[in-house]
Amino acid sequence: MILWVTGRRGIGKTTLARDLQGKIGAVLLDADEMRVSISKDLGFEMKDRIENNLRIARLAKVLHEQGHDVVVATICPTKELRKQVYYVCKCRFINL
Repeated sequence: MILWVTGRRGIGKTTLARDLQGKIGAVLLDADEMRVSISKDLGFEMKDRIENNLRIARLAKVLHEQGHDVVVATICPTKELRKQVYYVCKCRFINL
């Protein structure tokens, strides 16, 4: 299972994702943490936000295929981007 927690900045995405991670024993992929590792080359323009979300979606898919449940916390700002993310990893969205 891949759960994708999304919403505006500062609304509690990471807090909810950490709670879910603890309850189901999942791997947590937080967009802020991903920016200092797999996406440190990206800024905050829309094209960079799109790329960051798609990188996270691809990583979530790989982890899920290896048998892990995954919880993601990221802004994922547009409906079109959420469609792209879903296409990559077939996640369930939790919109805050």
